Amino acid sequence: MRSATHYLLTGAALTLAACGSSNPDEATAIAAATQLNTAAMPTPAPRARPVPMKGEAKQGVLVQAGDSIGVGLGADNWAAIEHLGLPPGIKVHNVSVSGQWMLTGLGERDKNLFPHRDPNHASVLLIQQGTNDLVGGNSADYLYENILRPFVAKAQAAGFYVAVDTILPRKDDGWVADPQHERERLDYNKLVRANTVGADSVIDIAADSEIGDRIDPSMSVMYADGLHPRRPGQERLTQIYAKPLALMLRYPPRAPAS
Repeated sequence: MRSATHYLLTGAALTLAACGSSNPDEATAIAAATQLNTAAMPTPAPRARPVPMKGEAKQGVLVQAGDSIGVGLGADNWAAIEHLGLPPGIKVHNVSVSGQWMLTGLGERDKNLFPHRDPNHASVLLIQQGTNDLVGGNSADYLYENILRPFVAKAQAAGFYVAVDTILPRKDDGWVADPQHERERLDYNKLVRANTVGADSVIDIAADSEIGDRIDPSMSVMYADGLHPRRPGQERLTQIYAKPLALMLRYPPRAPAS
């Protein structure tokens, strides 16, 4: 059985997102979000892989920038990120909002994400968003280059290790109404796997045999509505996330860029 693929990265070597929403309130938030000129952001130089400490991390911070799948919609708000079995000294902040675009997560980073950093222990940011940006009309290239790239760079500069999800399949009405949505999702996932943005980790949940591209979300017992994982789907996400995120939490704290 093929499981989700996880890549540990050395910078330029080599999410999932949720509730497809074309909400006008979200569009307002998008307009207010920070816009960045990525022409001045070249592909990052390869980073030396941090040396993890021995044993299990006892302290640290894990932050998720998520949407409705991050919330646990479809699973009675049982969210995978909150059930990883981490030691109590690891502080988990699930900053997920149903319908949220990655662009909004980027724009609100200084208010909602970066303040959770622990200067004395590893701080990890999991970027789980993206599907709402695609269903809202953004292309894979735009999402990757103009939103994910600055998001990763700014989080790393703020002192976070950054993990990025690929986007899970979906078969809800809003998605299948335009076949271009699925083409953009597949193209975006290829870009995430290539990782020219230099994320510290890529967690390829779309490659998983139980909740990924091999299944039909409209028929699978893992999904509630063709989009949101049920409790078994969220439990599968905990299995996928546990090892790579626990490893990143064993890294030494990353100093913010001066």
